[in-house]
Amino acid sequence: MKDQIETDDNNTWWKTPRFLISAVLVAMLIVLGVVLWLWPDGEEPTQAAPAPATTAEPVAGGESTCGLDATGGTTLTKAPEDVEWTALGAIYAPFSEEHGPGTVDESTGVRSCYSHTPEGALLATTNMLTASSDPELLLETTRKLGVESPGKEIAIGGLQERVAEGDNSSVPVQIAGFRLLSYTGDKATVEVVAAVDDGTEKIYITTAGDLVWHEGDWRFQFQDDGSGGPVSGRVSDLSGYIEWGPSDG
Repeated sequence: MKDQIETDDNNTWWKTPRFLISAVLVAMLIVLGVVLWLWPDGEEPTQAAPAPATTAEPVAGGESTCGLDATGGTTLTKAPEDVEWTALGAIYAPFSEEHGPGTVDESTGVRSCYSHTPEGALLATTNMLTASSDPELLLETTRKLGVESPGKEIAIGGLQERVAEGDNSSVPVQIAGFRLLSYTGDKATVEVVAAVDDGTEKIYITTAGDLVWHEGDWRFQFQDDGSGGPVSGRVSDLSGYIEWGPSDG
């Protein structure tokens, strides 16, 4: 697989019982811009109502910066077929030769460069989510793939605090499903569900990302308060989602 991914040398890139689950939820939700102070430690989430759509204006483009094709539709009714899953700590991240990530930074581990397609937007969102397995990786990914805004700086500030505090708490999680909420070519909103198994039950956490196509890649649009996409919280099962994860390919 290494031979299939370009290497970017120049650009800078959850073993414990139930009481750590709430910390994991916070970590996963911060991926898409929900800062720690918006969610008090120990408070369990509930499924959130959609928030207003972002108003960022994307920059149009075709091929990605690493040459991935832009051929594709505007819907996503099944999971991409050419996906391999690679362990990043206790979570597996997806890779598609056709849709990305086309670049993995050797020094930071940041996974970037995705196809200008719904599949590319899904891969970008899922890889951003899986970066939460490592606070430093998540910080560098946010720096590289976040659209410049006050909200991005708030999200980075929260992540810098996690890194400084040495917050490496982890619980095994697995990507379990997704749905494409919207796609208009240069904007996309993708919802991804992750499953957390604490030994007594499986908990499903859902979070969504607002993306814009900017300078040849999918980038994450943070709202001014540091929050991310329109959906975040806990769902009871995978009804309404397309099942997808390491066990499905």
